[in-house]
Amino acid sequence: MPKSISIPIIDLASASGKRRLNAIRKTRSALDADAVCSVGKIVSDVGEKGDSALFAYARKFDGVSLTRRTVRIPREEIKSLSRTAPADFKKALRQAADRIIAYHSKQKGVIFSIATQEGRLTQVVRPLSRVGVYVPGGHTLYPSSVLMNVIPAQIAGVAQIAVVTPARGGLDPKIAFALDMLNVREAYRIGGAHAVAALAFGTQSIAAVDKIVGPGNQYVAIAKKMVFGVVDIDMIAGPSEVVVLADESARPDWVALDLLSQAEHGSGSESALCVVESPGFALRVKQCILDEIAASPVRSVFERMKPEGICIFVTKNRSQSIDFINECAPEHLQIMTREYKRDCEGIKNAAAVFCGPYTPVALGDYYIGTNHVLPTGRTARFASPLGVESFMKRMSIAEISRKGLYKCASDVSVLARSENFIHHALSVERRVR
Repeated sequence: MPKSISIPIIDLASASGKRRLNAIRKTRSALDADAVCSVGKIVSDVGEKGDSALFAYARKFDGVSLTRRTVRIPREEIKSLSRTAPADFKKALRQAADRIIAYHSKQKGVIFSIATQEGRLTQVVRPLSRVGVYVPGGHTLYPSSVLMNVIPAQIAGVAQIAVVTPARGGLDPKIAFALDMLNVREAYRIGGAHAVAALAFGTQSIAAVDKIVGPGNQYVAIAKKMVFGVVDIDMIAGPSEVVVLADESARPDWVALDLLSQAEHGSGSESALCVVESPGFALRVKQCILDEIAASPVRSVFERMKPEGICIFVTKNRSQSIDFINECAPEHLQIMTREYKRDCEGIKNAAAVFCGPYTPVALGDYYIGTNHVLPTGRTARFASPLGVESFMKRMSIAEISRKGLYKCASDVSVLARSENFIHHALSVERRVR
């Protein structure tokens, strides 16, 4: 018997509305203690034992037996599988790749050089040497994720890109086509927290990387958090989330579809919130959501969602709606209002914003060129989408003349001695005696 699905309408101005919003926020940021414990052991084992632990966990979690010879996916296998991908998919993915390249090509870091009173200061930008890309499996497959992670790294000039993807069931032809189209030469049939640990620490089969990027389940996210500092990571991304700001100019059935499009990712922990100022419009949106779920071929996905995973907040006015959004700092924000351009000007905290009735989030997930690897769990307050700069580092270069050193030596000496760093001061003082 189908499970009953509740879509609450919450008055944000009420005390209970504020409590429910706080409960949703806490749910978004909570980590499963058992998962943290399990991942800690996996990361430690792979770090200490290398391949033996990596392959043991592959047998345990994926049911596959791997060796040093079989863990890497040969280029010939990728090319062979790539040829079997559907023709319409190949055409669409090429079109998406063109747009992702066009957008991300504008993101290269700033190089500059300035003359100062003491000499010359220069900022140069260098690509990371080696990056690991996690391509998730599980509920579904993500060839789009290959594009979103690999293309910015290639534009940045990363010399070595190692892709890991779960091994169960073999490499999917669509993933293979994405890898082949982008000429990815290093790919491994391994996934999960053990794959993250292998990329971070290196094993006999997989060389360590400088940074790990790419979305995954909570075990992958926890593993990335644990290895941060050994390597860099893109972000600790949680389940998908969207806030839709809408008024009565929007079609309620479109609002419903946009909420469900992010709720259908399948973890059960997704967050799809709608913000409106009209109680009557909230009721129409709610009915459209329930109608869509009732007719959905993936209804079971929505039945697994946590309470209030999909809900509608009613605010007093647009100003309160925008304050609500900035406080939530959502991964995806969709604005479907009469004055969406003006409303967008008030948004300070959102990872990716989609404006107007003809810009569903799905366009950004796949096609228009913006990146779909985005900060979640309110981290859009301080974090940015994945981009070319994510794969680059800035390096400062200073060249000070003899005259410049003489000019600044006394000030540097005073500052160094004020912090009790005597040899800092002496390294300058003795040069100008």
